Amino acid sequence: MVYEILVQTVDPARRDEYVQVFKRALREWNPTGFHGGKACPSVEDPSRVVMILEWDSVEAHTSHRGTPAHTRFRETFSPYQTAPTQLHHYTIEDL
Repeated sequence: MVYEILVQTVDPARRDEYVQVFKRALREWNPTGFHGGKACPSVEDPSRVVMILEWDSVEAHTSHRGTPAHTRFRETFSPYQTAPTQLHHYTIEDL
């Protein structure tokens, strides 16, 4: 399992709406190799949202880039963003 971590900056006044739109768009897209995720709105910074998305692999995630479905997905929530997304892939180890 690989975790895509998205650090996103959004309009604070529209953050809750943004999270709902992102969730709906992800459900509608439903890409192959995707297993769910978490939305993590910041407590200290109302403009910050971290998304943690679970994928089979980096390749499972990146194979969707540039497809019409992926483009529609991104276009759905991009109007809420006020800065470019920071994206990285991670594995998780128990402590």
